[in-house]
Amino acid sequence: MKITPTLCLAGLALFSASAAHAQSDIEHQRQIVGQFESWVALGIITASILTAWLMNYSAPKVRVIGTLLAASGCFAIAAWFLFFVVGTGFLENPKPNQTMLDSAKPALLWMQALGALGAGIALLAVAFHQSKSNETLDLQATNEPTRYGRTARMLHWTIAILFIALIPMGIFTSMIPEETPYRNAYYVVHKTIGVLVFALILVRFVWNKISTRPALDPTLKSWERKLAHRVHIALYVMMLAVPITGYVMTSFHGFPTYFFALQLEPLWGKSDAYIIWGTFHKYILPYLLYLVLGAHILGALKHRFIDRHGDAFKRMVS
Repeated sequence: MKITPTLCLAGLALFSASAAHAQSDIEHQRQIVGQFESWVALGIITASILTAWLMNYSAPKVRVIGTLLAASGCFAIAAWFLFFVVGTGFLENPKPNQTMLDSAKPALLWMQALGALGAGIALLAVAFHQSKSNETLDLQATNEPTRYGRTARMLHWTIAILFIALIPMGIFTSMIPEETPYRNAYYVVHKTIGVLVFALILVRFVWNKISTRPALDPTLKSWERKLAHRVHIALYVMMLAVPITGYVMTSFHGFPTYFFALQLEPLWGKSDAYIIWGTFHKYILPYLLYLVLGAHILGALKHRFIDRHGDAFKRMVS
């Protein structure tokens, strides 16, 4: 599996710079739904879809552009962190910690920013390698016996880019002090993407029923096949559980959920149950996700570069 960076955060550098000069009246800032942050969310989503589409385009030179866009997304994430997040001072003086695990958030952001920088450099190398190829990618809309079709690939990479974008964005948003003018703007973008990811995952479930998934590479060992199957199941569970627990936590806390200009009010009243749901959304699920996602990526890289299972790698990438 190609390590697709969170290109969807590319707009955050511009977004953060503009938001920093927003009006200081907090009550006014809480009524910004439908303004600039909705356009930022749309830009991130559009960039994610465009990258996924270009990465799976038939012409090899166009696929190079897709990989370069993915690389630029990595560099944008690193720049957003190094030139904006670090400068806010929130790494040293964040919103008061609710648990001891909150103290790990600055380190997690540093690791993700450095990882994005490294992934961007790696993707530049991939793009250089792709530029030497003249192989046309002839994909059907539906899945084939040995590889995924165009529809599944578009869903996979769009969800992957958006979902990975939610991780550093969510961590930083939870660190922003409550009196910060642009804090709610980050929540609008974060929740909008979260709602869309949840919807796309449901669409992917339906598509898996319509178009049979390709079989695993026959060269895989029995334990590798079982592990791959369990990791895929865990990833689906995580990708559903994270947005669901986030919505329930927010609702029990008495806050609305945003989807672009729409402000969706809670379906039930405030309750201390938000603490339980927040424990899952903010702490348990993210750390489990790091493990499962890391296993998924490392497993794909192992098949490609150590085991030399080229066919297994090409089930989802060109």
